[in-house]
Amino acid sequence: MKQIWRLGWMIFAVCLAGGCGRAPSGEPVTVASLTERLTDPLWLARLDQPDTRLHSSYDRTGGNDDYGYFLRDGQEPGWKVIADLKGPGYVSRVWFTGAKDGQPHRFRFFFDGEKNARLQGDIKELFGGAMVPFLSPLAEYKNYCWYSFVPLPYAKSLRIECEQGPPEDNGAPRKVYYQISESRLPRGTPVETFTWPLPERDQVALAKAQALWAEGAWPTDGVMQEHRLTDWRDPVVIQGPGIIRRLEFEPDWAQIPEEDRDALLRDWMVAIRYDGNTNDSVRVPLGDLCGMPWRRMRTQSLYFGMTGDTLFCAFPMPFQSSAEIRLESTRVKPAPMNIRAWVTESPPSAAEPLGYFHAGWRRTTPNEVGRPHLVLKASGVGKFVGCLLSVCTLDGTYWALEGDDLLRKDREKTPGWLGTGLEDYFNGGWYYQNIMAGPTHGLFVKEPFRTVQYRVHSMDPSAFQESLDMEFERGPDHASRAYFESVSWYYLEQPQAADTMRLRAADRAMPPDPRLDMAVTMTALWSYERLGDWQGERDELAARLRRYTQFPPVARRMLEFRLALLDEKLGGPDPLPRFLEDPIPEVRTAADLLVRQRQSGDALITFYANMPAKFFLDGREIVQAGHPERPVAIAAPLPPGRHVLAIQTPRQSYPDWVQLAVSCRDWFVGTDPTWKFACNPVGEWAAMDHDDSAWAQVGGTGVKGPPEEPYIWVEPDPFLGMQSRALGIRPPAWPAGGGFVVYRKVVDVP
Repeated sequence: MKQIWRLGWMIFAVCLAGGCGRAPSGEPVTVASLTERLTDPLWLARLDQPDTRLHSSYDRTGGNDDYGYFLRDGQEPGWKVIADLKGPGYVSRVWFTGAKDGQPHRFRFFFDGEKNARLQGDIKELFGGAMVPFLSPLAEYKNYCWYSFVPLPYAKSLRIECEQGPPEDNGAPRKVYYQISESRLPRGTPVETFTWPLPERDQVALAKAQALWAEGAWPTDGVMQEHRLTDWRDPVVIQGPGIIRRLEFEPDWAQIPEEDRDALLRDWMVAIRYDGNTNDSVRVPLGDLCGMPWRRMRTQSLYFGMTGDTLFCAFPMPFQSSAEIRLESTRVKPAPMNIRAWVTESPPSAAEPLGYFHAGWRRTTPNEVGRPHLVLKASGVGKFVGCLLSVCTLDGTYWALEGDDLLRKDREKTPGWLGTGLEDYFNGGWYYQNIMAGPTHGLFVKEPFRTVQYRVHSMDPSAFQESLDMEFERGPDHASRAYFESVSWYYLEQPQAADTMRLRAADRAMPPDPRLDMAVTMTALWSYERLGDWQGERDELAARLRRYTQFPPVARRMLEFRLALLDEKLGGPDPLPRFLEDPIPEVRTAADLLVRQRQSGDALITFYANMPAKFFLDGREIVQAGHPERPVAIAAPLPPGRHVLAIQTPRQSYPDWVQLAVSCRDWFVGTDPTWKFACNPVGEWAAMDHDDSAWAQVGGTGVKGPPEEPYIWVEPDPFLGMQSRALGIRPPAWPAGGGFVVYRKVVDVP
């Protein structure tokens, strides 16, 4: 990359960051032009992208109450201004949580000094994922928060207001959390302000982006080069100039002992150098580079993941003369590896100034209480584009997720980016609900008390001209006894050494939690099922059976039964005849239920609640549940036709849940937010002909888990695809005086 261009780019970048310079010429910035960046994989590598400023409700006192801080009061009672932005510029992300269940929480967007907001409405409708053009996954409600990545450009100004909302149940002001990502453009930049309704041009661009993000994978681009490493002595060298668009790593798994297949994710290091440089600009464990820090899970984002037996990384990696890729091992013996690289030609540097991709890895431990976790410390000219963070806390809570994120760059005395909480940064809230795999953010692991989360700043990077530090608090006051492990992704103008800690391989291994790892086995297995990864569930279960010999006898045998059923699902023999003769009565009973489901056409039913609960089928009570550690299972006739399902539970303090799963051979129904509910209903509410037209839907997205802490252990069972497909539900609110709640669902069995 030519030095004469470098000098010109540095001068332009300084002006861009400060919003100075002459009026840029060319086409105006529009919703469509901004949206096109969401479908351009090379945009992430461009160094001419504007910086991002974060406006949030962070606690101005430095405490942990990161809610209720507003810019000022609105002009009308009950309204608060959360951002008042001067143009030209655009908002690339809106994130919010704190709305009361069952009640609207209105937002208003005032563009260019207008008196009447051109975009307004209940946040639940605006960014709920079903309103054109704010469609999922560009805008949605997941993990207990609303967010939108639909760009909102403005030529002169944008003022965003929201309602304070009704008070909390205890009378305190509502806990409103928000984050707004703003990018300023150089003065004079032509901008077409967001209009409503959107013109067709903008709608078409958003529809294209929505389709790509929903697909969750970039289209294949470039010429594929395949290299097979046997002894790992020689690096893979790719001649330039060019851009690596995708890197795939496929080990010969058959030559790797089963007990080492997850361990290699941290043991094997990937190192990448550019243009003959002697420093590794990428130096990261293989698993972390591909989003799999602890265990193999067949899932993906736009930029990394695992498909089949292949791990991949799809961050664009531009280079001039060459890119050199090396693998290193320590404790896990090298195995033959196929490395595939998709390479395209580089665009003219003056037209699209691209940076060099860097990735660094850091780890801090419970012994570092009192200090934050540093994600990245970079110098030079570049931009930070996100991170993957793995957290394992030994506190017995998710309190570590209360830690705030902060970014300090270019000699800032006070960080210019101050967030409201760890999970908020990753577009979640309230310690998350369950795992998800999104195109640019997600949660691959959630089980007490460990999480793996990621976020790619596709439209809201942090650009810097001299330096950047990014860190997370170790929980409030840095008091959490937790492991923090992170991969930072960033682009620099020149290749530098990756910001990676030098640790022994033993110190890179997945952090253990000997108190809880065995207890959360069922939660971990259900996560694989939610991702559709049956092979991953099989491998994880086999690993846990090898690792933990102290499972109670019945629990262990149930898990061995489950493993045999997973082997059958992957092409193995039918295990039912063997387990029908098992010496343990509970195992024989479970096998008999599966035989009835397969051979007699009965429905398999699992029922799980942490309060006394009754399940009614067509007006008849057929099973009860109520133990937070013990789902119950039965088989019952469910012939084709219309049926009514009903559940009754008494009032229960938080955390409370009820979960039902009903499965015939080719049909399934489970509790979810579409079930209707009523508190203290009268009449024959379990009967088919009961009029429930006035009943409301449960709404929301379901409860955490279940189970939800303080409940952790769940007695194992062999029933695949049951609890993982049903959601735990609870009523949005209880009326004064308590009583009981009934949930109903009318279904048609084919």
